[in-house]
This record gives sequence, C-alpha cells and structure tokens, in this order.
Amino acid sequence: MEATAASKPLKPNPRRRSHALLTTRDKVQLVAMSSPAIVIYTAFLVIPIFIALYFSFHSWNGIKGAPLEYVGWQNFARAFASPLFQTSMKNLALMVTVSVLFHTPIALVLAAVLNTKVRGKRFFKMIYFVPTIFPLIATGLLWYFIFMPTGALNTTLTNLGLGSWARGWLVDSGTAMPTIIFVNIWAGIGYYMIILLAGLKNIPEDVYEAARIDGASAVQIFFRVTVPIMRPTILLCLVLDIIGTIKVFDLVFVMTGGGPNGLTNLPTTLVYYEAFRYDNYGLGSAVGVILLVLAMTLTLLTQYVPKWIARKRVKTHA
Repeated sequence: MEATAASKPLKPNPRRRSHALLTTRDKVQLVAMSSPAIVIYTAFLVIPIFIALYFSFHSWNGIKGAPLEYVGWQNFARAFASPLFQTSMKNLALMVTVSVLFHTPIALVLAAVLNTKVRGKRFFKMIYFVPTIFPLIATGLLWYFIFMPTGALNTTLTNLGLGSWARGWLVDSGTAMPTIIFVNIWAGIGYYMIILLAGLKNIPEDVYEAARIDGASAVQIFFRVTVPIMRPTILLCLVLDIIGTIKVFDLVFVMTGGGPNGLTNLPTTLVYYEAFRYDNYGLGSAVGVILLVLAMTLTLLTQYVPKWIARKRVKTHA
C-alpha cells in the first residue's frame, strides 16, 4: 500500500532555510548601520568608565605634564572617610527612596485615570508631560526663582498674610534637600506616566469586563488586575527611576550648588567639585566609580529580587 502525501514525513526545505539565515550582504549592512551607535556608545560611555577607573587608583591634579602617582585604594578610603561624601550618600539614599515611593505610584494612578473615558484627558496628558520636555537645568532655574528668599512663593505667602510661613527654602538646612526632592519628583512624573499609559493600552478590555462581571469594584480591579499585569512595566519604571535619580546633577547644581555648607551635595556634584574645582581627579574618579557600582547593584537587585520572591511564592504554594 502506497503511502499518502499526508503520511510522508516533512523534509526541511533548504530554500526556506537559506532565507532564514542572514547572508553576507545582510551582515555587512547590519554592521554598517549599527557601527555609528556602537562607536558613540564606546567613545562616550565605555572608554570614560575605564579612564575613571584608572584615575581612581592614582593621584593627579589634572594639569598636563603633572606627575601621575599610583596610590592604590587610598582615594576610595578618603572618599568613605569624608564627611561630605557621607552626607552626599545620605542625601542620595533619601532621594532614591522618596522618588521610588512617589514617582511610579503617582504616575500609575494618573495613567490609570487617563486610560479611562475621562473628559479632557488629552489636555491633562499634555499638562502632566510638559515638565518632562524641559531640560533639568531649565526646571531647576524655574523652581529656583520660585523658592529663592525673594521669590514667587515667599512673595505670595506674604501678600496672603502668611508671612510667618515664608522662609529661605533653599538655604535652610531643614528645607533645602526636601525642596530639591520635591522638584525632582515633579519633573519626572510625566515621563513615567507616559510609559505606564502605554503599558495600560496593551491590557485587553476583556480582562476588565470579566472582573466587572465578577462584581469587582474599581479599586479591586486596579490592585488585583491592573497592578499584577503591569508588574513588568512598573519594574522597568523603578529601574529607570533609580538610575535617573542616582545621576541627578543639574537640579542640585542650579538650585543650591550643594549648599548650604555642602548639606545638599549628591555624589554627582561631589565628583564635579573634587575633579574640576579642587583639581583632585583621583578622588573625584573614585567617587564616580563608587556611584557606578552602586547604580549597577541597585539595578540588579531591582531586577532579580522580585523574580526571586515570585519563585519562592510558587514553591510555597506548590
């Protein structure tokens, strides 16, 4: 009995297989198109990292021809022993913590509201996103003129008869850092809102319809449907938030310059002052390397800790 066409084993089609593989011409085009980005990435990110790592083990004043002395780990020891560095790390820890607690949650609530059929959502979407368009230097200058001792805020409070509330927001040690943190949160909410709003658009409406049929309220739908589905996008926002907050330099430099008395310094401003104002490139590079290691560590923890917790939960319920 002859085998039918349906019973014959399928053989790989060499012509189809060849189409699936990249030809030499495709590979050349791929390399040619990606090489400019690779060159720029290497020149402005990879090479400076290795240069900073090299200088962090040396003492150098930045003057051409000046001796370059190998000092080993002394720059790192000096950094950790410096009161200014310790203060900057405390400020950074506070800034990252507050940003993580407020940036993404507020952005998620705004995105969830704008994802409904609320009236004027295009207008509100534009209003929330506008601060993201401005450079941080412009944002810092804007809020500097608001919070300066004779700025718009104190003037308004005085005119309203609330002059006792007026204070030097950026020169008072008790309000300077919280003011900078507030501006940082204000400037970034729109950016994360747009990312989360894009993620919400990918959730099928059938999921929400099923939840409503089961009798779930709007709050229950948000916490039990929206948040779990949006977990990867939320995690992305957290990683971007941590990295972006660690890199903040413009706001502090424009609004307070690290003052008063260095109480609002961040590690980024400390790198600038040590390397370019005090001509201590070794110590400045060491602080930069510490910041890089911190950013990489926090990023890895943010990515892998939630996965580890999820696996533990699966094993517990299994």
